[in-house]
Amino acid sequence: MALVRRAEIGDARAIRLVHVEAVRALCAGHYAPAEIEAWVAPRPATHYDEAIRGKEFYVAAVGGRVVGFAVLNQEAGEVEAVYVSPRVARRGTGLSLLRALEARALAHGLTSLHLCAALNAVGFYERAGFARGELTAHRLPGGVEIACVRMTKGLAESAGGGSSRCREIF
Repeated sequence: MALVRRAEIGDARAIRLVHVEAVRALCAGHYAPAEIEAWVAPRPATHYDEAIRGKEFYVAAVGGRVVGFAVLNQEAGEVEAVYVSPRVARRGTGLSLLRALEARALAHGLTSLHLCAALNAVGFYERAGFARGELTAHRLPGGVEIACVRMTKGLAESAGGGSSRCREIF
């Protein structure tokens, strides 16, 4: 089982590798090759560092090696990312990361979360208790748009629906 911990600046390189591997391997059946390559296009060196410093950013590690990551934008109540290496996919690592974000959301006083799920991840989020919303599009940093699904989850009885905006830093 993976150890879930707060991300550190020194994790940025490993996070980038997981991001690229996950998108190329796990999203390939749902998106065109050009969309995949736009999604994994190099980001500025500070991209992950800024998110690690400013958001609830967690990694999953096995034997000290980063095999997944997840990001919560606590200000927006949005899960911005949950990615796992294809080597550990479907083994509970993504769910462990998501649960860590949910715990942090509750600690911040949030009553609901929202996200824009990649098409390949909709089932994962449904199994984790998120409700499927409308099909929408997400614009990647290079301007390419990919299809995604808005999803929401209440964290408490008074939960609201969350924002209808789809943002994703990854």
